[in-house]
Amino acid sequence: MPLFSQSTPEWGGFFCIQNLFPHVKANYDVLLANREETIESQIKWLNYIKIGTDRMAKLINDLLSLAQMEDMSFEIQKVPFNISNAIHDVILSMEAAMTDKKIQLTCSIEPDVMVKSDPERIKQVITILFENAVKYTDEKGKIDLSLKKSKRHIVFSIKNSGKGIAKQDLPKIFDRFYRADPSRTQETDGYGLGLSIAKAIIERLGGEIRAESVENEYAAFTWTLGL
Repeated sequence: MPLFSQSTPEWGGFFCIQNLFPHVKANYDVLLANREETIESQIKWLNYIKIGTDRMAKLINDLLSLAQMEDMSFEIQKVPFNISNAIHDVILSMEAAMTDKKIQLTCSIEPDVMVKSDPERIKQVITILFENAVKYTDEKGKIDLSLKKSKRHIVFSIKNSGKGIAKQDLPKIFDRFYRADPSRTQETDGYGLGLSIAKAIIERLGGEIRAESVENEYAAFTWTLGL
C-alpha cells in the first residue's frame, strides 16, 4: 500500500524532489567522467549541482514550514514587535532585485506599528509576498505596498503591475504546488508553495489573507491581523 496517493500534497512534494535528483546526478556523472580535469574547468557542472541542491533544500524547508503551521501542537511564539521596521528590513533586502528590473516602489507604511505575534513568521510572510511581487512585476513596472493600523487590527497590502492572475486561477492561488503558469516553474525557481505557506502562517496566527487581480493589469495580496 503506498504511503500517500497522487492526489495528496505530500505526493506533490515527493514528485518535485524526485524530479530534482536526475539533474543533480547527471551533473555529478559528468564530473566523474572527467576526473583528470581541474576544478576550474569543471566549475559549470559544480554550479549546476549547487543550484540543484539549493532548490532541493528550499523545497524541503518549505514543506517543513507547512507541516509546522498545520501541526496544532507546534507552539507559536507571540511577542510584541515593531512590524513597520520588519517591513522596512524586507524592503532593503529586495532593493537589488527591484533595481535589476527597474521597478518603481511606492510605500505607505504607518511608522512604529506594534503588534503581538510571531515576528519571524510575519517577516516570512512579508518576504514571500514581496518576492512574489518582484518576480511577476513586468520590467519597469510598479509595486505599491502599504501598512495601516486600526483600533483592533493591522492591514498589510502589496500590489504589483504585470500579467496578473487569471480569473479562473484566483480560487486556487493558495493551493499547494499550484502554478497558474506551470511553464514558469524553472524560470521563477519555485514550486508553488510560497503562497500556501503565507496563507497557513496568517491563518495560524488568527488572521485572514486574500488575493485579487485584473488580468494584464495587476495582482494584489492583502492580509489582516489582530493587534
